[in-house]
Amino acid sequence: MNISTGLKLILALGLVLTGCTALTERQPPDILTEQTPQSEELNDDNAIGELMRYHGFLLEKKVFQLAWEYNYAKNHFKDSTDAGERLKYILLISMPNTAHTDIQAALALLSDWPQEISLSPSLASFRELLIALLTEQQTARASMRNLLYKLKNTEEQAQTLQKRIDAIKSMERNPIRRITP
Repeated sequence: MNISTGLKLILALGLVLTGCTALTERQPPDILTEQTPQSEELNDDNAIGELMRYHGFLLEKKVFQLAWEYNYAKNHFKDSTDAGERLKYILLISMPNTAHTDIQAALALLSDWPQEISLSPSLASFRELLIALLTEQQTARASMRNLLYKLKNTEEQAQTLQKRIDAIKSMERNPIRRITP
C-alpha cells in the first residue's frame, strides 16, 4: 500500500469518527426531553389504574358494604379538590342497580368540573368517556321507559279488543240475546 492511499484512509477514518462524535453530542438533550412525558404517562397510568382497581373493588362488595362505601365517599370524595377522589365518587354513584345510583348527579359532577381541579390528559379523556357512557345510559333508560309505557298501552288496547271479540262471539252463539232488546 502506498503512502497516499494510507493517508487518504486515515483522513476518511478521522472524518467519520468526528461525524459520529458530533451526532452523539446532540442526542442526549433529545433523550432527556422524551423521558419527561414518559414519567407523566406513568403517573397517568397509575391514576387510571387506581380508578380501575377501585371500580373492581366496588364490584366485589355486598349491598351493605356498598352503602357504607357510599356514605364514606359522599362525605370525603364528593367535594374533594383531588381529581382521583372526585372520580371515585362519580364511579360509585354511576354503578348500575344499586340503591345509590344517581346518573344525573354523576353527569352534573362530570359536566360542571371545577376549573381549579386540573386533570392529566388521560384522566381528562377518562372523564369524557364517562360523560359519553353515562349520557348514552341515560338515553337508553329513557327509551326503555318510553317503550315500556307504549307496551303497557298496547296490552291494554289488546285486552279491550279481545273483550269486544269475545262479546261478538258470545252474541253469535246466543241468537236469542241478539233479537231481544
